[in-house]
Amino acid sequence: MDQEGIVIESATSLIKCCKLPRLTRSIDETQLHEASFREFLIVLDDTLPKVFDLMSQYENQLLAHDQFNQDNLEFRLTLVLVIAEQHCEVGESYEFQTQNRLYRERLNQIYEGQLEQLLTGNGGTRLQIRLWEHYERVLRGKEWMFYPGDVISFIRVCEFLHGWRLEKVPELTQSVASFMLSVGISLVEYHDPEYQLFGLRLFNVLLNDQHRTMLKETNIHQVVFQNAFRLNAKAKTERFLAELWRCHFQYVEIAESERKSFCEWSKFDDIVEALLDALAFEGNLDLSSVLLLNLLKLLALDLPNFRIDDLDDVQAVDSRSHLYEPVLEQLRKYCALEFYNRRFYRWHKRLISMLPYELEKSCGSSRAHGKYMHGVNLLFVLVAFPIEPKAVSLLSEVQTALLDFIIAFKRHMRDQYARIQASTGKCDFLHSLKASVSCDKSIAVFAKNVASKYFEENSGFWSAIGFSEKDEAYQEDRIFYECLKELQSRT
Repeated sequence: MDQEGIVIESATSLIKCCKLPRLTRSIDETQLHEASFREFLIVLDDTLPKVFDLMSQYENQLLAHDQFNQDNLEFRLTLVLVIAEQHCEVGESYEFQTQNRLYRERLNQIYEGQLEQLLTGNGGTRLQIRLWEHYERVLRGKEWMFYPGDVISFIRVCEFLHGWRLEKVPELTQSVASFMLSVGISLVEYHDPEYQLFGLRLFNVLLNDQHRTMLKETNIHQVVFQNAFRLNAKAKTERFLAELWRCHFQYVEIAESERKSFCEWSKFDDIVEALLDALAFEGNLDLSSVLLLNLLKLLALDLPNFRIDDLDDVQAVDSRSHLYEPVLEQLRKYCALEFYNRRFYRWHKRLISMLPYELEKSCGSSRAHGKYMHGVNLLFVLVAFPIEPKAVSLLSEVQTALLDFIIAFKRHMRDQYARIQASTGKCDFLHSLKASVSCDKSIAVFAKNVASKYFEENSGFWSAIGFSEKDEAYQEDRIFYECLKELQSRT
């Protein structure tokens, strides 16, 4: 055997020692602890530096593809499995992963810098075939319960190849998609929420918009929705809730967004009802933020030029600009003058009635409250500004809800003004204040341009909310802007 063959054989033997082997007892039989992997971690931490040294010295022989010499295929395959298994993502840590900081950094460097070339470069097709063969062997039926490392690596490889990471996503074949679907169903049907979350992550890869043609040909998206929708009552954490509703929203984009008639009952209506029920009974601000964001994204599906982003300080709306207030100003005008949201005709009264309750969640001075206030502001604009005459028809419960919302907001403004006097200009409070100012402006625009569709001229609405048609804005509005300038000068 020549020198190159000896290097490849030695490196392959070493890298296989870094791969978590099959457990002797399945996760269904025993609860895994860090002690369960003590011996493996000792071997892992002893072997990884040797593998790194060989890769540094013989990178071409070990990592490069040679069509005439496939001896390194086994090394490259196992390396991909180990990298995906050991890669450390923010907020995730597993008992079988090395805790050595230097090793973790090196593993993440390989993941970020070389994994794409290994999987999609020269020789990547053959490597992927061997990769799927491996996963089909260890993840079939209930065998996956003996391979927690391969469960993690499979999800990460699928997300890497067919999710949103690569600029050019490889074609997802029906056979691979069907296998991903079967593994995802096995995971979401398991009783452990952590594995149900893994299943949702696979579902979200399958529902990637770039696979839309294949999904419609196979009807896989319908099967995904049926299995994901059952998890609505089990969403207890922010990450779980975010993945679940991301799944629902992607399904709507694929299956329901092209629907022209919304007269008949549809899965879309089931999704909206589940979302509104969850939001109405959720008191936790972080979980409510996930639900509110998805409600806003659904409400904005018919808006051609606006996209609702994550609810942060400058990117709650994205339309040619990432600056929140200028884009929101366009949105206010568009919704008040041109946009008729017939998609939510049947939900209009219920959405309006939610406004005072969602506002109550956002009343505070923290960054989280400011973030939620941005969402409430958008909800108010998207729900109350587009007018459907049949939906409005001067309903007393709608009038009451709108009046309660505006009066409650004025009370919140007074509380914020009191906080300003004692404030030292903290960034979180400034963030919260900006959201309040923006929502206040939305209410002023509503009072001037939209409220006449909801309230009769002599109803007393304008005087009840302290709005004078001679003024261009609330008196409090001007006070707020002055205080905002003062806070900005302090910071």
